[in-house]
Amino acid sequence: MADSIVDTNVLIALFRGNRDLQLFLETLDCAVDTTVYVELIQGVKNKIEVARIERALATFQMMHFNESISAHTIDLIRTYSKSHGLLLADAIIAATCLENGLTLATFNAKDFRFIKGLKISVPKL
Repeated sequence: MADSIVDTNVLIALFRGNRDLQLFLETLDCAVDTTVYVELIQGVKNKIEVARIERALATFQMMHFNESISAHTIDLIRTYSKSHGLLLADAIIAATCLENGLTLATFNAKDFRFIKGLKISVPKL
């Protein structure tokens, strides 16, 4: 089982050819959350790019929504959306990490650092 979930911003940098990042990710057992998957394919321009992204994502374990992740997401939004500006996608990603005991690999630690119990890893390049 995976020990980390890779955030969207990290995968975008990887897909843009960051070889140091590729080496960093190879040291982890990484998964991709459903939200990250959707954000990536939604953000590309055409079906050819969608196919390229989906081929790359096929190498990662997928972490899907379930009832406990949904409940945890609601709790995170209730707790942090007004006080810290937590957005829905970030809440789902954080809830997935928390529910599965995973570390979040992200360049945007500021978007998550206030969430109690969430382990964050910022790639050092």
